[in-house]
Amino acid sequence: MFRPNEDRPDPQSLLHELMQLSGGRLKLYLGYTPGVGKTTRMLQEARRLRRRGVDLVVGWVETHDRPDTEALLADLEVMAPRQVAYQGVIIPELDLEAILQRRPATVLIDELAHTNAPGSRHRKRYEDVEVLLDAGVSVMSAMNIQHLESVAEAAGRLIGAVVHETVPDRLLRSAEEVQLVDASPEAVLERLQRGDAARYIPPGSPFLRRSTLVYLRELALRAVAEVVDADILSGKNGVAGPAGVRERVLAAVSTNPASARLIRRGARIAERLDAELFVAYVETGRPLAPPEAHTLQEHRAATEAAAGEFVQLQNRDVAGALIDFALQKNITQVIVGESLRSPAEELVRGSVINTLLRTTSNIDVLIVGEAESSMVGPLTPVVAQPPFAAGCLLVGADSHRAHGCGRHKIYLGAAPGVGKTFAMLQEAHQLQAGGIDVVCGVIETHGRAETAALIENLEVVPKRAIGYQGRTFFELDVEAVLRRRPAVVLVDELAHTNIAAAGNTKRFQDVEMLLAAGIDVVSTLNIQHLESLNTLVERTTGVKVRETLPDLVVEAADEVVLVDLPTGELTQRLREGKIYAQSKVEQALANFFRPENLSALRELALREVADDCTTRKLEAAANGPGGCVLVCINLRPNAEQLIRRGVRLASRLGASLVVAHIGTHDDGPTARAVERLGELTRQLGGEFIERPAAANQVPEQIDALAHQQGATLLVMGESRRSRWEKLLHGCVIEQVVRRVRNLDVLIVGDLEHD
Repeated sequence: MFRPNEDRPDPQSLLHELMQLSGGRLKLYLGYTPGVGKTTRMLQEARRLRRRGVDLVVGWVETHDRPDTEALLADLEVMAPRQVAYQGVIIPELDLEAILQRRPATVLIDELAHTNAPGSRHRKRYEDVEVLLDAGVSVMSAMNIQHLESVAEAAGRLIGAVVHETVPDRLLRSAEEVQLVDASPEAVLERLQRGDAARYIPPGSPFLRRSTLVYLRELALRAVAEVVDADILSGKNGVAGPAGVRERVLAAVSTNPASARLIRRGARIAERLDAELFVAYVETGRPLAPPEAHTLQEHRAATEAAAGEFVQLQNRDVAGALIDFALQKNITQVIVGESLRSPAEELVRGSVINTLLRTTSNIDVLIVGEAESSMVGPLTPVVAQPPFAAGCLLVGADSHRAHGCGRHKIYLGAAPGVGKTFAMLQEAHQLQAGGIDVVCGVIETHGRAETAALIENLEVVPKRAIGYQGRTFFELDVEAVLRRRPAVVLVDELAHTNIAAAGNTKRFQDVEMLLAAGIDVVSTLNIQHLESLNTLVERTTGVKVRETLPDLVVEAADEVVLVDLPTGELTQRLREGKIYAQSKVEQALANFFRPENLSALRELALREVADDCTTRKLEAAANGPGGCVLVCINLRPNAEQLIRRGVRLASRLGASLVVAHIGTHDDGPTARAVERLGELTRQLGGEFIERPAAANQVPEQIDALAHQQGATLLVMGESRRSRWEKLLHGCVIEQVVRRVRNLDVLIVGDLEHD
């Protein structure tokens, strides 16, 4: 719902939109199943553009007799279809010639993968679209992920039917904007089962199976993430430089046949982390014997079988060649075997591992143990008991119901302004229309008139006024909501920190109380507020996010829906004053809202939902934890970084997490610092262990603890000691690596390393 004065176009914004949409550009709305709302989203955007003065027509939209879709076509210019006679039947098709003659700035064309009737100018609708783009007409279109050519075969096996209608991957890659239209599998199933899509989803269809929807959803999320990642690396749309969101793994091999295990390890890690895999051999100028050349061919074949890229680098300096390649390809993790040099040789001649760590920052080094490790277990997140309202933070709806808890649905976005609150309020109106008792607990409009308009006709529970230090603050009134006891309550900005006198420290704790009382909650959250991502977000954007919440809050939600928006469109919303007041726009554009930041956060959100809210949740009930990630910390500034890196690895690898502080902390400040690290570990679902030990006993204690915990991966921070300091005092990391020869050791690159 828009206010009349909002429909009046701002000249600068209108000029921008006309330029954006008049150059034969493709915007693609991508979904994962019929019924997620692609056509609705496309028509809503079309109506907005039409009000802004953009010359726009509808070339083809299939309403499937849905009243809400037909209503969105009102006031839009719709091109009459071309009538094609085939075998005695009249088939309506897109009238390409009429659109070319009309020559609008933008045309809407639904169902991109459609096969045209025989006798048409082109066999496929996407070929019609390409002609329009070549003619300078911009196109907004929609399709589902199973129709992407590279996905169709695998999707067809899952669906149980061959996917005949496909679209080449080049169209996805060349699109100016690709926007994911997401919905939870639960919401789609409910929509389909109540008959909303009965005309195009027959009874018994594989699309009515949750496992099918989960798989297709993950494919769609990752497909859009790949598009965003490619844009980041190519510098498209003004995005400069790598964001480091996607994991990229480099395995460094030699002509020793034993180094094949590094390729196997790299392949398994790449699969679990959805990472790009590279395998590199450095030629130093020494001629290769025939057996060595044969080994390299086997390495190449193994790499290609794992869908990786094998490269041969030339440099007498092995470490230097690997570092140059790692920086060029934005590698996040280098996999190497243990050094065969003695401590004395390493001090005199150095080692590849030490050079990598000393020369680079933000690159992790995985030292693979002598034995084949089982560090990569089944894809199962491990859920520990958190320190708050544990009864409602059990993953899975069945556990929620058994504890009498309400359902929790989260709208997740990449940044402010993508439309999370708007989507939540739209759902509230739909629930209310269906007879559900829904109220607004906290809605933050931030002065946006269109958001405020959606609150109209919804019941609002007044906020609680709290006096603190001479000022009045307004917070969610949990007690008032509990007394009112609605079926559903809307709670905006889940990561919000309450004022000190409010009771609970964080708003998500208020939500836990409502869930525990059996009230369903719909809330909103931005990706940068997840605790385990705090270091990655700071490294990527340069912004330290102060308000965070434990990942378990999201992992335990019954539904997580991604509200996606392309970076260019979000930036334009900001310029139009739809996110912040105009006085703050330029400052935001120069800081958090830089295009590279928004693209990185968008990719992060897409991959996070793909990782944590799809296949992993489906398999969580079937598999047990796979191994143990042991993180050893001291009180250096990188301790929190190590814990966050450890928890994300444990989650991705299906392992339990143990964080250990080994050392002494006699004074008060040191003890408090250790306690804070323990609290962070527990909030992230891990176990925290303290072991007193003198400095010279630390390597021995780490070795013993690794055996006691059954660790399959040991995580440590890089050493800051110089060569001479290592000679005089030793190096804990090097001593530990020599002790735990059958254990993989990941040395995490220091964020503050320079």
